[in-house]
Amino acid sequence: MQVLDKMALIDFDKLSKEFDGVDDFGFSAVSEEEYKAVITNAAKDAEYEASSLTASNYRSQLLELEKMIIPFLTKLYSTGDKEYIYWPNRKPVIEKQIENILKLTRGK
Repeated sequence: MQVLDKMALIDFDKLSKEFDGVDDFGFSAVSEEEYKAVITNAAKDAEYEASSLTASNYRSQLLELEKMIIPFLTKLYSTGDKEYIYWPNRKPVIEKQIENILKLTRGK
Protein backbone atom coordinates (compact mmCIF):
# COMPACT_ATOMS: atom_id res chain seq x y z
CA MET A 1 0.00 0.00 0.00
CA GLN A 2 2.89 2.34 0.75
CA VAL A 3 4.21 1.98 -2.85
CA LEU A 4 0.85 3.04 -4.27
CA ASP A 5 0.80 6.13 -2.06
CA LYS A 6 4.23 7.19 -3.35
CA MET A 7 3.18 6.70 -7.00
CA ALA A 8 0.20 9.00 -6.50
CA LEU A 9 2.64 11.79 -5.62
CA ILE A 10 4.46 11.56 -8.98
CA ASP A 11 3.44 14.05 -11.67
CA PHE A 12 3.77 11.82 -14.75
CA ASP A 13 3.12 14.66 -17.20
CA LYS A 14 6.00 16.64 -15.72
CA LEU A 15 8.19 13.55 -15.64
CA SER A 16 7.53 12.69 -19.30
CA LYS A 17 8.33 16.28 -20.36
CA GLU A 18 11.61 16.03 -18.47
CA PHE A 19 12.61 13.08 -20.65
CA ASP A 20 11.06 14.35 -23.90
CA GLY A 21 13.27 13.43 -26.85
CA VAL A 22 15.06 10.62 -25.03
CA ASP A 23 14.86 7.15 -26.60
CA ASP A 24 11.44 5.77 -25.68
CA PHE A 25 12.16 2.30 -27.11
CA GLY A 26 10.20 3.07 -30.30
CA PHE A 27 6.83 1.61 -29.41
CA SER A 28 3.42 3.23 -29.41
CA ALA A 29 0.06 2.33 -27.94
CA VAL A 30 -3.05 1.36 -29.89
CA SER A 31 -6.62 0.74 -28.95
CA GLU A 32 -8.01 -2.76 -28.74
CA GLU A 33 -10.03 -2.10 -31.93
CA GLU A 34 -6.90 -1.04 -33.84
CA TYR A 35 -5.03 -4.08 -32.56
CA LYS A 36 -7.80 -6.48 -33.57
CA ALA A 37 -8.02 -4.90 -37.04
CA VAL A 38 -4.30 -5.37 -37.62
CA ILE A 39 -4.41 -8.96 -36.39
CA THR A 40 -7.45 -9.75 -38.54
CA ASN A 41 -5.82 -8.30 -41.65
CA ALA A 42 -2.56 -10.14 -40.97
CA ALA A 43 -4.45 -13.41 -40.54
CA LYS A 44 -6.30 -12.87 -43.82
CA ASP A 45 -3.04 -12.11 -45.62
CA ALA A 46 -1.42 -15.22 -44.14
CA GLU A 47 -4.38 -17.38 -45.17
CA TYR A 48 -4.18 -16.05 -48.72
CA GLU A 49 -0.44 -16.66 -48.96
CA ALA A 50 -0.75 -20.13 -47.47
CA SER A 51 -3.54 -21.09 -49.85
CA SER A 52 -1.60 -19.90 -52.90
CA LEU A 53 1.61 -21.70 -51.95
CA THR A 54 1.58 -25.41 -52.72
CA ALA A 55 4.29 -27.77 -51.53
CA SER A 56 5.70 -28.26 -55.02
CA ASN A 57 5.64 -24.53 -55.70
CA TYR A 58 7.45 -23.92 -52.42
CA ARG A 59 10.10 -26.49 -53.27
CA SER A 60 10.70 -24.98 -56.71
CA GLN A 61 11.05 -21.53 -55.14
CA LEU A 62 13.62 -22.87 -52.68
CA LEU A 63 15.58 -24.45 -55.53
CA GLU A 64 15.53 -21.14 -57.41
CA LEU A 65 16.77 -19.40 -54.29
CA GLU A 66 19.61 -21.93 -54.03
CA LYS A 67 20.63 -21.11 -57.61
CA MET A 68 20.83 -17.44 -56.67
CA ILE A 69 22.87 -17.86 -53.49
CA ILE A 70 24.97 -21.03 -53.64
CA PRO A 71 27.27 -19.97 -56.53
CA PHE A 72 28.21 -16.83 -54.58
CA LEU A 73 28.88 -18.78 -51.40
CA THR A 74 30.91 -21.48 -53.16
CA LYS A 75 33.04 -18.79 -54.82
CA LEU A 76 33.67 -17.22 -51.41
CA TYR A 77 34.51 -20.65 -50.01
CA SER A 78 36.91 -21.54 -52.82
CA THR A 79 38.83 -18.29 -52.33
CA GLY A 80 38.91 -18.64 -48.55
CA ASP A 81 42.70 -18.74 -48.51
CA LYS A 82 42.92 -15.24 -50.01
CA GLU A 83 43.04 -12.21 -47.73
CA TYR A 84 41.26 -9.82 -50.09
CA ILE A 85 38.33 -9.93 -52.47
CA TYR A 86 38.61 -7.85 -55.63
CA TRP A 87 35.09 -7.01 -56.81
CA PRO A 88 34.89 -3.74 -58.72
CA ASN A 89 31.45 -2.36 -59.65
CA ARG A 90 29.68 -4.81 -57.36
CA LYS A 91 26.83 -2.52 -56.36
CA PRO A 92 24.65 -3.05 -59.49
CA VAL A 93 25.30 -6.80 -59.42
CA ILE A 94 24.29 -7.04 -55.77
CA GLU A 95 21.23 -4.83 -56.27
CA LYS A 96 20.03 -7.03 -59.15
CA GLN A 97 20.50 -10.19 -57.10
CA ILE A 98 18.60 -8.68 -54.15
CA GLU A 99 15.77 -7.72 -56.53
CA ASN A 100 15.66 -11.29 -57.89
CA ILE A 101 15.57 -12.78 -54.41
CA LEU A 102 12.81 -10.42 -53.25
CA LYS A 103 10.79 -11.13 -56.37
CA LEU A 104 11.03 -14.84 -55.64
CA THR A 105 10.39 -14.67 -51.89
CA ARG A 106 7.94 -11.77 -51.71
CA GLY A 107 6.56 -11.48 -55.21
CA LYS A 108 7.92 -7.93 -55.49
